[in-house]
Amino acid sequence: MKKIFIIGSTGSLGREAVEVIKLLGNDYKIIGLTGFKNLETLSKQVYNFSPLYVGASYEILGPLREKFGNTCIFDVERELEKVLEDASPDLTLFLSSKVTSLKSIYKLISNSYFVGIGNKESIIAGGEVLFTDQTRKFVIPVDSEPSAIFQCLRGEQKKEIKNLILTASGGPFLDRNKSTFESIGKEEALKHPKWKMGSKITIDSSTLINKAFEVIEAHFLFDMPYDKIKVLVHRESLVHSIVEFEDGNMKALFSLPTMYFPLQFAITYPHRVGTGLSSLSLDSLGNLTFKRLDTDKFPGFDIVLEYAKKGGNFLPIIVAADEVLVENFLNKHIKYTEIHAYLKKVLEKFTFKETASIDEVCEFYNLGIITTNEFLRRSL
Repeated sequence: MKKIFIIGSTGSLGREAVEVIKLLGNDYKIIGLTGFKNLETLSKQVYNFSPLYVGASYEILGPLREKFGNTCIFDVERELEKVLEDASPDLTLFLSSKVTSLKSIYKLISNSYFVGIGNKESIIAGGEVLFTDQTRKFVIPVDSEPSAIFQCLRGEQKKEIKNLILTASGGPFLDRNKSTFESIGKEEALKHPKWKMGSKITIDSSTLINKAFEVIEAHFLFDMPYDKIKVLVHRESLVHSIVEFEDGNMKALFSLPTMYFPLQFAITYPHRVGTGLSSLSLDSLGNLTFKRLDTDKFPGFDIVLEYAKKGGNFLPIIVAADEVLVENFLNKHIKYTEIHAYLKKVLEKFTFKETASIDEVCEFYNLGIITTNEFLRRSL
């Protein structure tokens, strides 16, 4: 039986992971769940799966202990590392947002424990510290596009790779006139044409900043130089990424646009196990289209990569600044076009500094949060 610990089980990706494990049956056991403040969802999951460990924000620990007195209830923000050490899961899925799990990810992969990471913030912010040739062996990508690359690279030699090609749906505004972007509202930006995701990632997908984040992910996950990572717009969202080899051949991964498939692969890795999910019907696909990404229309893409390539402190600061700006857009404090405009202005305030530890990454992330909030306070 494979023992699985899910970090962020109450978010959209976490809820899907729970459903996949339910479909997989008795060979897979959830031994730990963590949420944050969503008492209702977390309680339902605990009732249904009876995990040994349940982590949450301090505010809801009391009610959880009243309901589940025989379960180890812990403060997810203070005790996660220790609990994971005690639990010794076969796989830990990091599906929460933000960088709060960085230390736990680092500790697990440094001690040869497998992790499935759908938390791109941690990969980007801590990539320079997290990844070595050794630790990469224990990381399974959960994001759809990196998962596709990961699967296409199985059995292949790194020296034979010419390019990694990430596909992008283009989001809801690919065909919209750029001159109207300033008037885009929250409700429009949250209507992604293909994927059902949380609010933060949906906004990032609409600005194409999420696709820049995936380029950074691929850079760290696969130890691939930025100039070998390309992006193509693929509106149908059926080809999730492509690997181009030196001999001219290409490998692509096809599936329906649902996170159930990359989650399923991460959970059952290194095996493939059927769950009864509907598969793609090739004879009904119609046309598949691919075209270049118009970065002039989505300047956030180039801004993120410009500073990501500098590395060091810019990596956690990018994550922090974008997080604050998207939150302010969702709260209707800034305009849609101000997300990328203010991101550039915030990043221009910093000079490069190396990051040598997870603690330093977290310090720069916190500094990015403070600086962006202060910038907005002075600007609004």
